[in-house]
Parts: sequence; structure tokens; C-alpha cells
Amino acid sequence: MKVACPLIGGSGLEVYHKRLGIGLSHLGVQSELVRFSPYWEFFPWALEWKARKIITALPVCDLVHTQAEYGHLFRRKGKPLVVTLHHSSVDREYLASLPLPTRLHHQFLLKSNVKAATQLADKLVAVSFYTRSSYGQLFGKDLEIQVIHNGIDPKLFRPLEVESSPAGSQVVIFFSGNHTRRKGFDLLEPVMKRLGSDFVLRYTAGLRQSGSGVADGLNMKCVGHLSEEQLLIEINKADIVFQPSRREGFGLSILEAMACSKPVVSTNCSAIPELLEHGQGGYLCEVDSVEQMVTAIRELACSAELRRKMGAHNRQVVLDRFTLELMASQYFNLYRSLLA
Repeated sequence: MKVACPLIGGSGLEVYHKRLGIGLSHLGVQSELVRFSPYWEFFPWALEWKARKIITALPVCDLVHTQAEYGHLFRRKGKPLVVTLHHSSVDREYLASLPLPTRLHHQFLLKSNVKAATQLADKLVAVSFYTRSSYGQLFGKDLEIQVIHNGIDPKLFRPLEVESSPAGSQVVIFFSGNHTRRKGFDLLEPVMKRLGSDFVLRYTAGLRQSGSGVADGLNMKCVGHLSEEQLLIEINKADIVFQPSRREGFGLSILEAMACSKPVVSTNCSAIPELLEHGQGGYLCEVDSVEQMVTAIRELACSAELRRKMGAHNRQVVLDRFTLELMASQYFNLYRSLLA
């Protein structure tokens, strides 16, 4: 079985399809990514022309698996079309947080694109029950959407023996994600100011900057763009992983931390509670509540045993429910049913 995956823009999309491709390869499925520059998004009148060229150049395949925002452009005659819904980039709550030019782009171009993709796809898949619900509210509750949670390779993302901090040194907190309001990046600085010099936050460089003006200080340090191997090490160096997102279609950074047996402080919103169990694997705080986030981090910082217990719980949740093997097998069965 051969699957073509044409994509435009989005580093997260590429990571998703690369990892899925690895999982599918163990089941005898060949998956090939066909990328084109996200800059084509700025030329919507030329996008359809470019997509036709890509479709013509697609490798011989049995079906096409792509994204919602441009999925309607990759319909190929005689080939089933699978569209995965990652997070709703066109619902009202998300649009309200965007700058005006971006909001207009999503409202007047992407929304019609997504609607077309939901109508043309042979199968719609959502990465969480929250994402399925948000698309249903937008485009009709009778929309048939299968939920296949994202999975992760627990042999890759795993606990490592890394050099621990000296006794009495700073508690290490780690944040991974783009510097956007959706990810709660603007909350890092006020939280760290409240926590003080006994804590240090290490955070990744983002692909899309928020313009928040956050600069490294006494207890904040940017670790730059990380390879997967470097990311694994940074997660394992941390005592606590912090993801103050305002919305997540799934929450892959949280899942990566859970697989590494780390406790997580995040928010009680969108898809996050489908992964992280409050009081068992960490704490789910109210969105934007700096006070609750500071309290949760301090509670974890006070007890190495609590961090160990919650981290072990998270690791087991991943092994039981969120492995790459499980995700790939569900997609394999889906593909097979369409080709039958």
C-alpha cells in the first residue's frame, strides 16, 4: 500500500506525518511526504495552479492523506482522500486571538477551504474528541468524523539518565512550543517572576514569534531550535514541564513530556484533559490563571516523590493509550477499509 501526503506549511504537520509514516512502515505501508512552501498561502489565486502541478507530480499511490486547510486541492481521481483535522483554525474563539490580517485570511479563505475539504474527503479524522466537536459545531453535527489520537514512540521519547542538578540548585521547568498567544507564551514571564530565583525556565525558540518582547533573564533561558534528540535531552533535564496553552487540538508537547515520565502543569481546556489527568499526572489550571500555575509548580517543586509518582503515571498512560503503534494500526485499518 502506498500513501501520498501533500502538505503546505506547518512544522507540526510535517512532524505528524513523518512519525505516522514510520509507524505505517512497520505495517508494510509506504508513505511519502510532498511538501510545498507555506509562502504559497500568500498567493491564494496561484495556489490552485500550484496544487494541480503537485497532484500531477504525485508518486504512484493508492490514496491521498492530507490536511484540512488545503485538502480540497489534492483530490485525485480514483484515489480515496483522507483528511486529518488537527485543530480548528477557523472557529470563532481561535480567530478572536489572531492579528487582523491573519484573522481575515482564516475567515475568508481558510474557512471555505476547510468546508470544501470536509465535503470532498472520503474519510475525516480528528486527533481528539475536542477537535471533532469543534468541527461538528462549525460544519454540522452530522459530520462523520473518526477520532484517532496522536501517538508517540515510547522507545524514542523515554526517561533518560541525565546529569541531575546539584542539591539546593534551581528547579528546572521546560516549555516547548511556538511563541504565540495560543500556546500561552506570554504567561511564561509573569509566572517566572512570581516563582523567583529558585526556579529556572528553559524554553525552545519558536517558528512564529509573538512579538511579546520576552527576553532571557535571571530565571529564563532560550535553548534555541532543537532536534528531536536535543528535545529528548531537554525534557529529561527538567523537573517539571509547563504548557500554559489556551487551546490545543491535541497537545503533542504534553504527550512527549508524559512519555519521558515528567509531571506536567497545563490548562483545563480544549483537548488537554484527554491526555493529562489532573492530580494524577500533573495539574490542570484555569486558563490565564498565573496564581494557579505558580501554586501547582511550587507544589511539585516541594516533592521529588510526587514528581516521580506523577511522571510514572504519565508514562503508563502513554503506553496504554497513546503509542505510535496504536495510532498507525488505526490508520492502517482505515486505509484498508477505504481501498476495499
